[in-house]
Amino acid sequence: GVILRGEPGVAVPVPIAELSTRRLLTMTWLDGAPILETKNAPPAQRNEIARRMFRIWYVPFYRYGVIHGDPHLGNYTVAPDGTVNLLDFGCIRVFPASFVRGVIDLYHALQRGDEELAVHAYKSWGFGKLSREMIEVLNRWALFVYGPLLEDRERLIQEKGSGVYGATVAESVHRDIRRLGGVRPPREFVFMDRAAVGLGSVFLHLRAKLNWYRLFHDLVDDFDETDLAERQMAALAEAGVPAALGANGAGIPIGRARPARRPGAPQ
Repeated sequence: GVILRGEPGVAVPVPIAELSTRRLLTMTWLDGAPILETKNAPPAQRNEIARRMFRIWYVPFYRYGVIHGDPHLGNYTVAPDGTVNLLDFGCIRVFPASFVRGVIDLYHALQRGDEELAVHAYKSWGFGKLSREMIEVLNRWALFVYGPLLEDRERLIQEKGSGVYGATVAESVHRDIRRLGGVRPPREFVFMDRAAVGLGSVFLHLRAKLNWYRLFHDLVDDFDETDLAERQMAALAEAGVPAALGANGAGIPIGRARPARRPGAPQ
């Protein structure tokens, strides 16, 4: 992939134009085992897989404003040499640089206890007029998502609660949003929520213990909206994505992805 090119320990299949259509994306085969088959591997190996997963998802977002919107367990495998394969590109979303700035602003708002900045960030996400109660609900969600990134230490992604990542928090937040009414969660919120919960579940299964704070800061400390916009424009052009799809944060439906027939596999 254009965006993850040069990222060590990561593989992305290559599109096969002659086998693809407007609604079907066919890509080269990547050998690998389901990621959960590594959950009993030595801690160092599990931690490295988790670190690569973090970067697979968030290098595209914080550097290019692009996110893979379907982070369930079937969309990545691990090759024999430990390379993480990223699969299924039927749900990709491109965000404007200003939205990525809003995501980072929300982090700093929580870090500093700055409610005004938090409200500004939520509005940049697409939330309209917010009541005091709705702000409190969204802050609860934000603390769940950003919590591991706020502590400069090695830790599990979730240190207490059930074995399902964020189950209690996510359920209560979505219930309260429905109860309060009047605010329909923007698609941006849905995508970020899905990414956080999906990745968190992987990290929980792997029992990965990492310094999430430093992984995050490695990506955002030099953030610049203009630089991101320029990188995004260049990457989309190289990938052949029409400019209109990438210009306004619109979703880019590219159909369902399937791997090419595995060499030696039956027809």
